[in-house]
Amino acid sequence: MSKRSRRVLEELSSVSEAKLLLQAAVDRQTFARLQKEAEEIVKYFDDLTANDILDITISSKDSQIEGVEEADLKLLRSNNAIDNVNIQKLSKNFKSIYNGSKLASALNSCENYKPNTLMENIVVRIYVFVLRIHHEKPWYFSSESLKRYSEFDFQMKFWGYMFETYLGRNRHIVLQWGDTMSNTCKKVGLRFKLDLRLLILKDDESISDGATGEVARKATKRKFYNDRLKSVLASKCHLNAFLESLLHISEEEIVNVVFPLVQIMGLEARIFSLRLTGKKIYVVEDLYSFNFPRTLGQIKAGDLESLINGFALIEKMVKDLERKFNDGQSEQGSAMNRIINETKRNTCTMKEWLTPVIWDKNEKDTSQDDTCDDDTCDDDTCENDTCDNDTYDNNSNGNDSNDNDSNDNDSSDDDSSDDGSSDDDSSDNNDTNEEDNDTNEEDNDQQ
Repeated sequence: MSKRSRRVLEELSSVSEAKLLLQAAVDRQTFARLQKEAEEIVKYFDDLTANDILDITISSKDSQIEGVEEADLKLLRSNNAIDNVNIQKLSKNFKSIYNGSKLASALNSCENYKPNTLMENIVVRIYVFVLRIHHEKPWYFSSESLKRYSEFDFQMKFWGYMFETYLGRNRHIVLQWGDTMSNTCKKVGLRFKLDLRLLILKDDESISDGATGEVARKATKRKFYNDRLKSVLASKCHLNAFLESLLHISEEEIVNVVFPLVQIMGLEARIFSLRLTGKKIYVVEDLYSFNFPRTLGQIKAGDLESLINGFALIEKMVKDLERKFNDGQSEQGSAMNRIINETKRNTCTMKEWLTPVIWDKNEKDTSQDDTCDDDTCDDDTCENDTCDNDTYDNNSNGNDSNDNDSNDNDSSDDDSSDDGSSDDDSSDNNDTNEEDNDTNEEDNDQQ
């Protein structure tokens, strides 16, 4: 008998009923996870198609561009130039970082650098922030730490400071964190809560959502497609409202209005966009990807410079929206020339260009088993009862406890009167929730 045959017999003899049952349970869980992933992907493309949206980046099987010629896709792609705003005098030192002493030297150079402009000051502050974490808290990037972090940990420890430092310095750009809904989306019944919204202000009043952002603790298929769909549909809502608010805009300029979207999963970030390429044709396109450098090797390879350029691209796109809004409020052509040449104003009818957001409200509960942020759970399909999923607003009485929209002036009485709920009902619900929470706490203490 060969060694292989003996090994097979030994493995078979060691198989017990308990092992078989355990393997069967694992296989069922794996099958359920794969099935849910497939359903999420199909749902993503079906909802995009229903909304006249074409994603020209994802080319996987059953995608919208499967089988489309590359030459045809090139006609739909935009030409976004990435500006390099890094400080070469400092960034060249990153190429030699391969150990702790070189890291300390690069950090010291950044800390002692005297910025010549406001932009240099912002860039240096982000350099120092990233390098200092690697120098003083390298355990932040260990595998065990990254598994333990929640979605909020990634916002606080890594991404929040850089967003606020680079983009928050603009008076007319306000970053709003923490599961908020825009009035624009609520008006059409799209009650998505977004992790980050960049609001464009004019005279201290919000005129539009300039960008959306979604943050996840790790990259999984279901979370990727779910967050991407939520951002795309919300951005279509914002794009429609933005164009309708422009009193004077030509058809040639409509296709140049581009809304940025940011998707963060762990330490990875991706910028993609939504725009119109023709009448009732919306296109989603990936523009740029960057990482928060996890290792010294990634810093040496240029990930820190790519990160800076990523924020520069977001700022450029949001500022371009601000400029287009201001230009669209006044007529750009010459009234005297129109009289002389007997021509009409170059205007367009938005109804010919825009389509409403299509979303089946009965489907919004499908995300209830979305990614679990329980610190003790690494399973993407976790159905732990203690996990709070707030991807969508599923509160049946319509009260928006997390609605922090700076442009939302609705009072709680107005919210309750819209759906017929009363303050007494709300207080009863709160009392019931408090009793349930007390019971759960007692159970946890006993455990």
